[in-house]
Amino acid sequence: MEELEPFAFRALRMDPDFPFADVEEIAVRLVMSGALVPGYVPPEAGLLSVAAFKYTQTFDGTQTILLPDRNLISRMARIARDGIPSKIDAPTRIAIDLMAFAQAVDLDIEPSIAFHELAHRHGNAIAHDELSWFRAANHGQAQAWIDIAQGRTERLPITTPAAREDKDLAFPLHRWNRNYIVALKTAELELSPSTPLERAKALLQWMADDFFLAGPAAIFATMYFSPFAGKRRLFKQLRSKDRERAIAGIRNAAWDITHLSQFVAQQKRSNGENIFFLFATADRGLAEIAPILMIDADETEYADMLAQRLSGWWPPRDAAVIANDWFSRRHAAEMSGAPPPAFEAATIRELIDTGERTMRSWRQPGG
Repeated sequence: MEELEPFAFRALRMDPDFPFADVEEIAVRLVMSGALVPGYVPPEAGLLSVAAFKYTQTFDGTQTILLPDRNLISRMARIARDGIPSKIDAPTRIAIDLMAFAQAVDLDIEPSIAFHELAHRHGNAIAHDELSWFRAANHGQAQAWIDIAQGRTERLPITTPAAREDKDLAFPLHRWNRNYIVALKTAELELSPSTPLERAKALLQWMADDFFLAGPAAIFATMYFSPFAGKRRLFKQLRSKDRERAIAGIRNAAWDITHLSQFVAQQKRSNGENIFFLFATADRGLAEIAPILMIDADETEYADMLAQRLSGWWPPRDAAVIANDWFSRRHAAEMSGAPPPAFEAATIRELIDTGERTMRSWRQPGG
């Protein structure tokens, strides 16, 4: 930010037609939903202060980019396609409010991971169809979205889908492959007779010795292993007799991890560029994990701060053990100066095949 003359001030002039009261009310709902996780320190005025957004955009040239997960993106696209929400459940409410707020204060929405996930599950044709409707939803309809958000209307104006793109969205992302391997290992350990703490320590040791230290995946697994976690929400159908349903649940968890890891990577790459990222999810588990990935502390405080955050899921003593184990392994890797291993495609395929075979061969004890 440029240095101002003594006693100088900047006056922000808002468009007199800007629906300030509506947008502030929408912002309050979004903050109260707990769906938003910033990759930066929010302004003192508040995470979604309209005035703060307008001020920094105007005078500092900042850009804030929203990274919503697939459930939110899909709801935005569906409303544009159908013109009306099929039902106003909690995720749909967040999706409507988020689109209204983003268009009102000129925030960009980056949906790429969501559409890679959709294409990976259902193919390019379905993903591109939904992407074209998302583009239509995210195009110059701020007042229409605000009116739906505020209950003044139930329908968007009739629109047409944006031009379809011709990209291969279904190809396996390298980031997702790595996260899937960790998710398979996490599932294997969860199905073992070990204690929760033993599973967490075994995963970190495996990462350090045989794979690499993937922060978002490690924190996700740590929450999953916790004796206090709502496990069904994170790895669906893991103990199902239908082992393909178990594998589908693990793949879904790998996409959740990929949304988190993309959020972390984007914010790290943008440091010093006046670009900030805001993760949005209606999944309570992801919203609880994401802030832990953004711990901003020096080496002397990091482990203690991580233990404090983990203590919501673990007994304090176990939280300290996990935090110190993670910190010491990460510190050793950084001090070695060695880059993370670059696994060849054949090795990645072998690790995935091995993990899936392990999952398919598992049987209920006594079954």
